[in-house]
Formats: sequence, C-alpha cells, structure tokens
Amino acid sequence: MADHWVPTTGTYAVDTTSGRIGEVRKLFEGSAYLVPPGGGAEWAVAPDKLRAPTNHEAFRARVWTRPVGSL
Repeated sequence: MADHWVPTTGTYAVDTTSGRIGEVRKLFEGSAYLVPPGGGAEWAVAPDKLRAPTNHEAFRARVWTRPVGSL
C-alpha cells in the first residue's frame, strides 16, 4: 500500500490507544518509545497503534517544543 505510514525515529506520532502525541525516540523489539513534546515520561506502544499526526497536531507539537520565532 503506497499510503501506509511507518513511524521513524525523530518524527511525531499519535498513540491511537490514548490519543497522545509524542516524538518517536526509538523502535526496539516490537515497541515504539515516545516522549511528549517538550519532555516528560517516555512511554511504549506497539508501532501498529501509531498514526501520523495531522498537520494541526504536528504544528501544536512544534509550538510546544520550539523557541518563539523559530517556527
């Protein structure tokens, strides 16, 4: 399927089990490890439970993590 999204490290993803957005920090042994934008506790989720963020969700995550004027 050409439109199938696959999470990669350094990208934002939405955990469909909780609705939380996070940055993918690592993919290891069948789990994706994410951290919330701006920092916080890491959590693990199965990669097939992740989806690509919408443009709005990705923008919000960048606002939470970037200095003013750098967007």
